Amino acid sequence: MASERSQRKGRDKWREKSWYTLMAPDYLGGKEMTTSPSSSEDSMAGRKVEIPVSDFTGNFKRSSAKMVFRVVSCQGSKCETMFIGHYVSDDHIRRMVRRRKERIDIITDVNTTDNYTMTVKIVIVTDGKLTNTKRGMIRKTVEQFFVNNTKDMDYAALTRYVIGEDIYNDVINAAKDLYPIRKVEVRKSTLVGIGEAPQAPAEPQVEETEAEESGPEQVS
Repeated sequence: MASERSQRKGRDKWREKSWYTLMAPDYLGGKEMTTSPSSSEDSMAGRKVEIPVSDFTGNFKRSSAKMVFRVVSCQGSKCETMFIGHYVSDDHIRRMVRRRKERIDIITDVNTTDNYTMTVKIVIVTDGKLTNTKRGMIRKTVEQFFVNNTKDMDYAALTRYVIGEDIYNDVINAAKDLYPIRKVEVRKSTLVGIGEAPQAPAEPQVEETEAEESGPEQVS
């Protein structure tokens, strides 16, 4: 009897929920991304959801990359979201780095023209082992290029750039005169500052691959 009552109670709670449609930001097409159940519009605010990058780029080779969105407001059953970052799976990064290759991690903050701040983490894999001097030259060259290339972008343009395809050739071309670059991956981006609001503390800038925090809903 107790089990039947608990099952009935669970079904009742589920019936009280409504389905909300999560919309991509206008700068990413404004399309419907997924649906999510919730008891009210207020409880949807702040909810995170992960969407494969391939849903936006059409490049299914990037199935290991996920974009993270946060719900900012709801009107009726439709909820507006904003892009707050993306990440590439650790397994994919490990597969990039083979024996007798060199991995260089680059972490830089980008300030957009509309006062957003994004931390971008790039992995570069070279065709051979490097000296400390050569490694430092590549890191400095790519950092300078990336900051100079994005300094006139607003947040919408920067979002499209970090999840797009052009960034890979741009980074390779920036460093090709220093040493042959085998692979490039933008392994993570994180929104750390919004407009005039106080900035959230940035993550420690370490070169080890970190585990991604759990929590957002995942859509495959």
